[in-house]
Amino acid sequence: MKEKISPYLPGIGLFLVTLILGIIIYKDYGMGWDEPLQRGPALLSWDYVFHGKMDLFTTETDNHGAGFEMVLLAFEKGMNITDTRELYVMRHIVTHILFLLSSFAGYVLVYRLFRDKWIASLGFLMFTFAPRIYAHSYFNSKDLPFLCMVLVGLAFTQLAMDKRKWWWFVLAGLAFGYGTGIRIMGILYGLLVGLLLLIDLVMKMKDKQKPTDIIVQMVVFTLAFCGMLYTSWPYLWRNPVAKFAESFGALAHFKFQGSVLFQGQFIPAPDLPWTYIPTWFIISTPILWLIAGAIGMVWIVINFAREPKKFMPNGNDRNFMFYVLCFMGPLIAVIGMHSVVYDDWRHLYFVFPPFVLLGLYAINRLYIMNKMKWVALGVCGAQLLLIANFMVLNHPNEQVYFNSLVKQDDEYLRQQYELDYWGCSFKQALDNIAESDTSSLIKVSGNWAFPLNNNVMILPQNIRKRFVLVNEPDKSDYFLTNFRLHPGDYPSNNVFYELQICHSTVMRAYKIKGAVPQVPAQVPGK
Repeated sequence: MKEKISPYLPGIGLFLVTLILGIIIYKDYGMGWDEPLQRGPALLSWDYVFHGKMDLFTTETDNHGAGFEMVLLAFEKGMNITDTRELYVMRHIVTHILFLLSSFAGYVLVYRLFRDKWIASLGFLMFTFAPRIYAHSYFNSKDLPFLCMVLVGLAFTQLAMDKRKWWWFVLAGLAFGYGTGIRIMGILYGLLVGLLLLIDLVMKMKDKQKPTDIIVQMVVFTLAFCGMLYTSWPYLWRNPVAKFAESFGALAHFKFQGSVLFQGQFIPAPDLPWTYIPTWFIISTPILWLIAGAIGMVWIVINFAREPKKFMPNGNDRNFMFYVLCFMGPLIAVIGMHSVVYDDWRHLYFVFPPFVLLGLYAINRLYIMNKMKWVALGVCGAQLLLIANFMVLNHPNEQVYFNSLVKQDDEYLRQQYELDYWGCSFKQALDNIAESDTSSLIKVSGNWAFPLNNNVMILPQNIRKRFVLVNEPDKSDYFLTNFRLHPGDYPSNNVFYELQICHSTVMRAYKIKGAVPQVPAQVPGK
């Protein structure tokens, strides 16, 4: 028993350390723009399930599944939370714990692939401490839970393919089915697992062996996938096939017509170039992980082109070709369908786990060379230290991370790309104002009222009641901006608070003394 547990002790230790860290800092994060927008539609599902109300089918929503939101609502209702701060900080820590659990599943997966505790520990750290993803693991209750279920699903799939016990296929199906109930792109991972099973079926039949076991595995995986998808997404309950097709069509061509700042230009989201996602991925992923992932992927593809038959039987070669498909498949699908994406590459954060696995493949090849072992560990250690330095210095705004492949001259990033697009940094500005200004009532306005209001809601009640939101900047005491759709400066020199990351201003608060800030958005440089 001890020998079975021993390989996983480092992963358990890393999980506990990161859990303690999360518990210490989870209240530091502001509220994201979409948090109330996610909770609202989920309440419709809750009321349908527990109270029989039919508003779920008559109210227009964004068509996202309610799988994880229903869990958050269960905590909310079970704990009888009514205060807005307690509500949203609860959501943050629950989402983060799911993220850490998935990182432990990633540790288990990496250990099973490489049989090395050092590489598995490195995998845990790579999964967990990607700066943007780490910050989103608190306030993003849709993209991050889906990423988590993809990683858990990959771990169960490896176990199922290795052990060939039907119950592991049930668990893999449940994980990917639940993930699809959060984000509909999970259907692609279900199809990719089906492809592996189909290859096994063909190979068995080619060898004139009875394929009964493979057929059973295909059936239980499919039933578990569809059953969990149906159970976790109440919107499907009345007409599963039609409602799923409707949601898939709506989300493949999402109705977002807003403009996005990309490489210094405002571009309507439906008209963004195909390079949008690749560019964001390249400039916001730690460089060593980026290089390692690219090398690992090229290495595997070249080997597959040379000896495709080697990749057909179940084993690590096929596993890593599978991860290539798990990474490239969604990218090709999104680009090919010209799906609407925006807000950096958060809609595709779920491709990060398979990319990390490809990077670990390349790192491990270097690591197992005796003369290069300590070089590999040293370089990876240096990358982790650089990441840690950024995260500590810029906490709790790790989501505004850029690597050195993009220029970081003064205000360059602010003029070229969206920074804190979800407005979480409004909380820091409000905290600073409340601490410095002793007034019993403080009138604030912002370039966006919604995220400003969100971050007033997440303040402690005794501080929250001091803030009054006003629509007219000239009637407010402070004007706050995260520069979204207005990357230029405002016509005031009376800066009360300023937050800079990577030499660009992310958040600024002006103290109003007669000067009215210019609210309408303007194109950079004009």
